[in-house]
Amino acid sequence: MNGRKSKLPKRVIALIITAAICAIMVAAILIVNAFIPVRYLSAYMVNGNKNAEGAMRVSYADAGFGDCILVELPDGKTVLIDGGDGAYPNTLHLLKFLNSRGVSTIDYLICTSVKDEHCGGLTEIVKYKKVGYAFIPFSLNTRITDEYNSFVSALNERGVSYGYAGVGEGIYSEEYGYFLTFLSPSNYLSDQSAYAGMNSDPTTANIENASVITWLEYDGTAFAFTSDIRAEGLKSITEMYSASIALGQPFCRIGGHSVKLEDCKIVTAPCHAGKSNTYAPWYDLIQPEQAVISVGKSFADYPSLQALSDICNYCDPYYTMYSGDITVTVSGGSYEIATSK
Repeated sequence: MNGRKSKLPKRVIALIITAAICAIMVAAILIVNAFIPVRYLSAYMVNGNKNAEGAMRVSYADAGFGDCILVELPDGKTVLIDGGDGAYPNTLHLLKFLNSRGVSTIDYLICTSVKDEHCGGLTEIVKYKKVGYAFIPFSLNTRITDEYNSFVSALNERGVSYGYAGVGEGIYSEEYGYFLTFLSPSNYLSDQSAYAGMNSDPTTANIENASVITWLEYDGTAFAFTSDIRAEGLKSITEMYSASIALGQPFCRIGGHSVKLEDCKIVTAPCHAGKSNTYAPWYDLIQPEQAVISVGKSFADYPSLQALSDICNYCDPYYTMYSGDITVTVSGGSYEIATSK
């Protein structure tokens, strides 16, 4: 023996280095995936843009043919209304949008419908965001749609507390002056509730009329988020409100504060402004200053001419398919609207 150490061939050394690099990369991916899903990694490579103190931001995210609305309340809490249809590009965008607003916790999550374009993306959002409390539709059959079943399963797996959305529920802050409640459906225990119709006969019409209609108010600006409610549902709300006013009774009171539909400034068009989801007397009552239509470019029947005719009597609507994410900032007794496109 000559005492020399044998050297490994360069090709073997290259293979060892390559294998080591691959092992490190796999380990890194596994570590990252434990905290951030790799398939959504790009959604986390953004800078947070938090809401200004004392202001409220309401953002209509561009979710294609789906709804997703983020409310950043003046006390720093957040409300998320729906989560899009669950298609990968839309969910990726929604997670990126939430991260761009610095949202790690959703204090209140509202699912307005068992239909896929409302709850389809909520399963992933519940997995990757902390949720304080959820308001959900009252469906006796959680398997009424695959998307709703997946969403409720995710809530249970994550241990998220939830209750059923309806008239008499909501949140009210006396200190900060914001007010959120539901105009419809009525209490889920009532045989007259739209939930009863959905549970006994889950047709498309009954499912849409069981949509959760949300009212939000702060600093002189009120919003109505109408989900997928149909014309007959809008008629019911309009008539119940008129009857309450005629009798001098408060409508949808929460925390000593009640709804005045004439105060509505900004409204969403139900079901992407579908032809079965518009009711002229509803718009005549609220007379909105602005309207938002959440709709994708590939759906030829939406928005419908019927809905546009009713809406355009009062304002020119914003469309997510043209404007992208639409943000309304309420501060100092007024509001401003900005778009991402």
